[in-house]
Parts: sequence; C-alpha cells; structure tokens
Amino acid sequence: MTATIAGTVLMPRLLRLCLLPAWLLIACLLPAQWAGAQQFGVPKPGALGRCPAGTLQCGLRNCCPLGYRCAFDGNCIPPGASYCGGGRSCGPGEHCIDGGLRCAPVGSVRCATGRVCPPGTTCGRDGSCVGRRETVCGSGTVCPAGSTCLPTGGCTRPGEFLCETGSRCRAGFRCSLIRGCVPQNAVDCGYGRWCRPGQLCLEDGGCSPVGATRCPGGTICEAGFTCTGDGGCIETPPRGD
Repeated sequence: MTATIAGTVLMPRLLRLCLLPAWLLIACLLPAQWAGAQQFGVPKPGALGRCPAGTLQCGLRNCCPLGYRCAFDGNCIPPGASYCGGGRSCGPGEHCIDGGLRCAPVGSVRCATGRVCPPGTTCGRDGSCVGRRETVCGSGTVCPAGSTCLPTGGCTRPGEFLCETGSRCRAGFRCSLIRGCVPQNAVDCGYGRWCRPGQLCLEDGGCSPVGATRCPGGTICEAGFTCTGDGGCIETPPRGD
C-alpha cells in the first residue's frame, strides 16, 4: 500500500519535470551534479566538462590545483613529486618501489631480504644495511671504513691492513717476511727488520754500506771492490785500465 502511494505521488512530479524546457532542466540539474563532485575532496569537471577557474583539468574526472601536473591516467601529480600510478605519488627526493606501493629516498638500495637501505649504505652479507665503505666480517662484525676484519672477530684500526702472516701494518708499510712490517721502499730483511735502499741485509741484523755487493760465498764487498773467484774482495780497477 505504501509503495503504491509513493508511486502515485512521484509519477506526477516526474511528468511535470519532463515537461520543462530543456534549458531549464539543465539549469536545475547542474548545481546538484557539481555538489556531488565536490564531496570527494578533488573538484570534478561540471556537466559541461569545465573545471573552476584557477584549476587544471586532467582527464575527464579531475580538476588539479595550479602547479600540479597531469598524469597519463588523468590523476593529479603534486609539485616535485614522482608519479607511481593509480593516483599514488612520492614526494620530492623519493622514488616509487614495490610496484608503486611504497616510497623510498633516492639513492636507496633494496637488499635480497626486501630491506631498503638508505642512501650512503649498502646491503651486508646478512641482509643488514652497512656503510658503503664498511666491511661485514664472517662473524657478523661490521668494520668501519679503512679497517680490515681480524681472525679473532675484531677489526684493525682505520688505515691498517692485515697480512697473511697475521701482522697488522699501517699505511705506508708492507708485510715483512715471516712476520712484521717494513716501509714500502725499504729492503725487507724479514721479521720486520729492514735496510735503506741500496743496502744489503747482514746476518747479524745490521745493514751493509750503500753500494756493497754480496759475493757467492756470502762475503760482502763494499762499494769500489769486486768479488774474487775464491770469495774475497779486490779493489775494482778504474775503467780503461
């Protein structure tokens, strides 16, 4: 009974509305359509497909504020943002990841574990984030830039490096025979002992004079002397004699 009464009342009203001139019917419907578009937060074009003054029409559905850009799908892109698709954008200094579902700072790195490491870091062996010049040791210890992992699980001091012999040498030195370190340009005598360039290492731990010669028998002839066949030294004759 109620439905019959409602239909009886509504039908005459619809008939009267249909009898209105076309221009008057459009004028009556426009305000309602614009109000319905505004309730979604982003202005929508009116029935005539026009956006309000001071906005930019993107596609058929959106009116974007000035300074915004139109995306390929008709959505609005804020100033300085990167568009990810589906109406999602990342702010300045960010880029889209996970198929546009998340944002990450520009320069970040994604690890195999799915973790995103911020700029200036990289993925460690265990999937954690470490500094780009840091070293992750097998024990899980993270050594700072310029240091090396130690077998004991620690780290060398920055600028030091580890020799195969287990010695730790600082910058400007190299690994010595057996163990220890010697200056880069020095003559290595082993065990960290060294002589200046041009000198020979002596068995007693000392160094020969510069320019000396070691004979096959082990004799050391100083500069200006030459080894003899019997392992001795004789004065080198002047050239031309």
